[in-house]
Amino acid sequence: MRHLLPSLLTLLTLGLLAGLWLQLPGANGPPEWRWEYRSAGLAAAGVPILLLGLLLIAAALARGGRFAGSRPGLALLVLLGLGLTLAVVQAQPGGFGRVLQSLVSRHSFSYVFDAGVAPPTRELLADYPAASALLDLHSRTHPPGPLLLVRGLDALTRRLPLPEPGEGGIAAAARDAMAHEVSRARDRGRPAPAVPPGPWSLVVLGLLLPALSALTAWPLHRLARSWGLPPAAAALAVLLWLLTPARSLFTPSLDQALPLLLVGAAALAAAGGRATAVKAVAAGLLAAAACFLSYGCLATLPWLALVALGAGREESREEAPLWRPASLRRPALLGVGFLLPWLVLALATGYAPWRDFRIAITAHRAMAVVTRSYATWVGWNLYDFVLLAGPAMVALALAALWPEPVDPPRPARAFRLGLWGFWGLLLLLDLSGSVRGEVGRIWLFFMPFAALFASGERRSGPAPALLLALLQLALLYSLAANLVFVS
Repeated sequence: MRHLLPSLLTLLTLGLLAGLWLQLPGANGPPEWRWEYRSAGLAAAGVPILLLGLLLIAAALARGGRFAGSRPGLALLVLLGLGLTLAVVQAQPGGFGRVLQSLVSRHSFSYVFDAGVAPPTRELLADYPAASALLDLHSRTHPPGPLLLVRGLDALTRRLPLPEPGEGGIAAAARDAMAHEVSRARDRGRPAPAVPPGPWSLVVLGLLLPALSALTAWPLHRLARSWGLPPAAAALAVLLWLLTPARSLFTPSLDQALPLLLVGAAALAAAGGRATAVKAVAAGLLAAAACFLSYGCLATLPWLALVALGAGREESREEAPLWRPASLRRPALLGVGFLLPWLVLALATGYAPWRDFRIAITAHRAMAVVTRSYATWVGWNLYDFVLLAGPAMVALALAALWPEPVDPPRPARAFRLGLWGFWGLLLLLDLSGSVRGEVGRIWLFFMPFAALFASGERRSGPAPALLLALLQLALLYSLAANLVFVS
């Protein structure tokens, strides 16, 4: 059956592509909530997507994946991945101007606008639910991290020269977009910032989010190598992630920044060599940073602890029980690193993370959970994840649960533990009904790991890897040409 898998995955992807180009009802989601179709086609504007995608594939597969494992090779892949995302943005209606308009919108991205409306930072942290009461629902259902991120970028870019009246350019477009949104809010009697974030903070944020998503390739490669994957498999993991449709299509989105933090945390938790204790604490700090941006990242904490547990067991080189004290050292240190920032924030500012989390989750349930059918989304969540991650990639990550017998050494035991933990967590989250819809965006931080697991058992040469990458590229192009993901 294994030798038929490439053909089956090709047929599955081609069937999905046909549904997208024909814009069939259901291919874009259920009647309860769906991604909207738009007039199909990118025409000549889509050519850079294909060219950059093919360059990315060629670079990743060069020299059996060993080029991708070098510093220059990995840097080139990151740059090509960022270029691919920007090409997708530019090919779609509105180009980068649409990104700027989404960033300043009170309803689309909302954090830029709300960063100007919200009270000063100390007051914001002391009682975030009260301070965010007049902000957009996105801000009220997230931690204060996104607002502080915008304010930090604004502080760093305030000294840059501002565009003169009547002057063109990207900064002028950002200034005009912000002024228009502020004017609309005032006309409607809504709160508006007296001093909105500067135009350069918008430009930097619009480029930073896709850049962070592309930079995730670096810790992803490190994690693959820590788990014993050969160079070709580690390079394929990076390639699949950079070609993952959701990574580029949700520009601009805060979710693009989360994979770098969580994959970085996993790579540090799994790393061997010296200073493993320091790396475990650093992994906890990165996980805390991710959770300070989005409460959804809390779901990865048990899995990260499992990754650390597997690394500790691998380091002991014994078939000892997982709960042996030597194996528990890394997860405990990861927990220390995770809790430390919250403790510092609470002592320094009066921030109450547990209270704020409970209030935010209650608001989120009222907005997007209880209003949607559990029975509908138990199935459609999985479809949306497959649609935006890529059916071939997800299917191979699932097939890795039952590895084919091979002569080369298998990946580390920690890889198998992470694999089973990943799918167990994803299934548990789906069955819990805690998220109903948009998981192609919300579960974006899971997709680098799916890319890694899809690559972990593939040892049959470059042809299947090339086929898989081309299927991912075709899906990315088709989704960009037919559907609206960020307005």
